Amino acid sequence: MRTLAQISIPPPTGLRFSNYNDLPADLFTRILLFAMAASGLIFFVQLIMAGFNLLTSSGDPAKIQSATKALTNSLTGLIIVISTYFIAQIIQAILGLQIV
Repeated sequence: MRTLAQISIPPPTGLRFSNYNDLPADLFTRILLFAMAASGLIFFVQLIMAGFNLLTSSGDPAKIQSATKALTNSLTGLIIVISTYFIAQIIQAILGLQIV
């Protein structure tokens, strides 16, 4: 097991489930990690697109407002997905489940 910035990263286990009772937790973990990676990628693409639209707006207030709205919406989505990870950590600590 490697440690990176005080976070331990377990080795990948593949899709082998040792116990079928762990299936919902393992499935939730995989979906959550995929959603975090996908949201980071989507946020980056939206950031690039909003920056490009802002640079090419030529002072048009409607285009500037559209670009800032797109940036705000993508940032809000990223915050929601990251907060989901921390909520899962809290639920894991309270209930003693192995979610993430």
